[in-house]
Amino acid sequence: MKILVFILAFIMLLSHGVASQGCSDSGFCTMGAFKPDQVYVRKFSLRLNSIELTHHLGHTKYNDWIQSTFLDVNIGLGRKTFLQVRLPAYTTISGNMPTTRGWGDFFISASQAIVIRDDFQVYLSAGAKIYTSRPDQQSENGNPMPMYQQTSYGSNDISLGGSLISRKWLFAIAYQHALNDVENNFTSARWTGSPLYNIVQKYDPSAGLQRGDDIMVRAERNFRLSRFNFHTGILNLYRVTEDKTLSENGELTGVRGSNGLAINIVTGGGYQFNTRMGIRLLVSIKVRERDANPDGLSRNFISQLAYVIRF
Repeated sequence: MKILVFILAFIMLLSHGVASQGCSDSGFCTMGAFKPDQVYVRKFSLRLNSIELTHHLGHTKYNDWIQSTFLDVNIGLGRKTFLQVRLPAYTTISGNMPTTRGWGDFFISASQAIVIRDDFQVYLSAGAKIYTSRPDQQSENGNPMPMYQQTSYGSNDISLGGSLISRKWLFAIAYQHALNDVENNFTSARWTGSPLYNIVQKYDPSAGLQRGDDIMVRAERNFRLSRFNFHTGILNLYRVTEDKTLSENGELTGVRGSNGLAINIVTGGGYQFNTRMGIRLLVSIKVRERDANPDGLSRNFISQLAYVIRF
C-alpha cells in the first residue's frame, strides 16, 4: 500500500505544470497492440477479458478544459485473438470559448498473437475509428467552433501495426490513415465583430480539414510486482504529410508546421485490488510538439484514471 501511495503522489506531481501533445487523437495509440501498459501473461490458456471505465482530463494551450468518460471492452476470441471496442465518450469542453458537449467517436481494434515465446510475444493489430457526428458545433450566434471545441473529430480512420511485449518491455509501431475530409467550417474571419474575436483568432483555421497520415513508435519499460506496476516510456508521433485546409480563396492548401514529429514521455501505474478489479493512472508529458494543429489535438496536460474489471 505504501508503494501505491507513492506512485499516486508521483503521478499527481507530474500532472501539475506539464505539457503534452497527447495521442494523435484518432486514439489509435491507445488501442489494440499499440496501447501502453499492456497485460503480459505467459500462459495463453488464460483469457484476460476486461471492461475499463476511464475518465480523461486534458488542458490546451488556449485554456480549454476537456473532460470525457468512455468504456473499453476487451474480449479474447480464442487463445491468440483479442478484440477491443471503445464506446463513444461523453465529452464536455469548457474554457474561454462557449462550452460544448456531446458524444465522441467509436473505436474497434483486433489483435492477433503471431509469435509466442516464454520470454516475449509479438502481436499484429488492425483498427478503425468511425465518427458518430459531424464536428460542426456552433456558438449561439451560429459561428462555427474550432476543432478544439468539437467532441467528434469527424473522420473515419484505419490503422495497422504491431508490437513486441515482454514482462519488462513494450515496443510498438503503427500507421494511421484518415479516409475522409473533416466537415468543419471554422475560420476566425467568421467571428469578426464578436467579443471573442481576440481569443478566436489564436486557433488554427480548420475549414475543409484534410488530416495527414501518422506513424506511431512507442517504447516502454514496465516494472511489475504482484499487485502493483509502474511504467514509463516514450511515444513518438510523426505526421508524414501536412494537414490541408481551405484558404480564403477556397483552395485546399497545406498547413505549414502541421507535419513532423511530436514526442511525449508517458508514465503511469496500476494497482490490483484482487484478481478481478484494479485501477490505472496515466500522465503524458510533452517533449516536442508540432507548430500547427488544425485538428485540435495539442494539449498542455493529459491524465487518465481507469477502473478495470476482469472476467
